[in-house]
Amino acid sequence: MTIETILDDAPQKTFLIQGNESVFDALLATAMIHNPLTSALSTARFTVDHAKNMVEFINEGTGEARIFICFFSFFSPSAAEALLKSLEEPDPDTTIVLMTPYPYLVPATIRSRTRLIHDDSVREVVPHDKLSRDAILAQIKEEFASDADEDAATRRANAIVMLDMLEAHVRTSPQKAAIIYKAKDMLFSANMPTKYVLEYAASMVL
Repeated sequence: MTIETILDDAPQKTFLIQGNESVFDALLATAMIHNPLTSALSTARFTVDHAKNMVEFINEGTGEARIFICFFSFFSPSAAEALLKSLEEPDPDTTIVLMTPYPYLVPATIRSRTRLIHDDSVREVVPHDKLSRDAILAQIKEEFASDADEDAATRRANAIVMLDMLEAHVRTSPQKAAIIYKAKDMLFSANMPTKYVLEYAASMVL
């Protein structure tokens, strides 16, 4: 995915790209070369205040081509309403690029007003016939039996590796991918036992 590809897609001016921070950095660097009127934001959670700032950027258009690129991990549902009208009636000279590793955590009302672009670097890392529900649940039981065996950060990192594997396996199914994203959010915000979160995810998608 290049900024040239995005700009060539006019009149489609709003994009939701699945990507990580390195993809964001590369896209931003290229955008700034091609268009000096490029603004960017990188945040863990996209909030109402961020939405209002983006709307202000859109409304300040003066007829020159401009780009706003925003990277976030999670999109606050309350931010959607503040952004909807601007995405429904986009400024013809402004390109909006939303980027997140978890596009299906973005509210459906926002997704429906963007062009969704997957990160082609996400591959199925385990052959379909080698990834069974019973095998994964057994692995989870063995490796995450007790929260006391290692520090929380290490357990969470190991859990994310497993969830990334499951995500790659089900990436062609938006419903199942959404479950994986929800599980990742649960690890950080719901304060639930790691083993429980992994068992929930595996049971739902396999």
